[in-house]
Amino acid sequence: TLSPSTLTVFTMTKAKAATKKRLKPTTATKKTVSSGANKIVVQRRAKVSDGPIQCWAHGRTGKRCTAKVSSREGEPIPIPYCDRHLHSGDGALKVVTHPLFGKALVARYNLPAKYRMAYWGLRGKCQTCDVEDRAISFYPPNPKTGTNIDPKVEGGRTLKLTNYNGVLNPGGTGDVIQYAACPGPNEVQNMRSTFHYYGLRNGIVGGLEFVTLRPVPKNTQLLHWYGSGWWKERGMKRADVGTKRYPAPRRLVKSKDAK
Repeated sequence: TLSPSTLTVFTMTKAKAATKKRLKPTTATKKTVSSGANKIVVQRRAKVSDGPIQCWAHGRTGKRCTAKVSSREGEPIPIPYCDRHLHSGDGALKVVTHPLFGKALVARYNLPAKYRMAYWGLRGKCQTCDVEDRAISFYPPNPKTGTNIDPKVEGGRTLKLTNYNGVLNPGGTGDVIQYAACPGPNEVQNMRSTFHYYGLRNGIVGGLEFVTLRPVPKNTQLLHWYGSGWWKERGMKRADVGTKRYPAPRRLVKSKDAK
């Protein structure tokens, strides 16, 4: 948990964000997957014009949180979790003990493709590679539009070389996405970042959107690619992370007879 002083800064008396008033479903096309008692509905990415947004998290039974989330530091679009789920994590996900690699992140129940999740942490300086960390580089979005898309930049993304603003460190927070592993040589990722960030330049906290690339069965590990440089800089060798209890998506092996 975060210190009381830090919590006070970025919750900023937003009692309205915890309202229990139910939101009407959007008219956008939705993909659903049954989790048993409830059907998981793919969340819609928020826009500045939306105002307070509905928390993205689901409960352990698959029921979507109905709390509203408002800006915490004046950012155009807040990290899409209410204060409760910022510190407890999305109930659709579960942190488990891995027999070889510390902790892992798995689906608590079946998740659909395009299920949205948010990584978040405290903004600060990048530590040296000899210190264990799960930080992610921070590229703050446009303070007015809340997006990292810039039509003037080739590829549509904000120019990284001029927009870098430290890292987001999830240490000591309730973030659970930090425990998503990197796929091994015989495995593939089933989630990825979208380069859609939350937060302000030089702000206290920030976040990054992730989305599932395919349906994720119950107890399957959630994996995303760390980048080849991550391993090289730490002098580490990639290894497969899937286990019998917590499997990982496998890379398809082409048959020798295939044309």
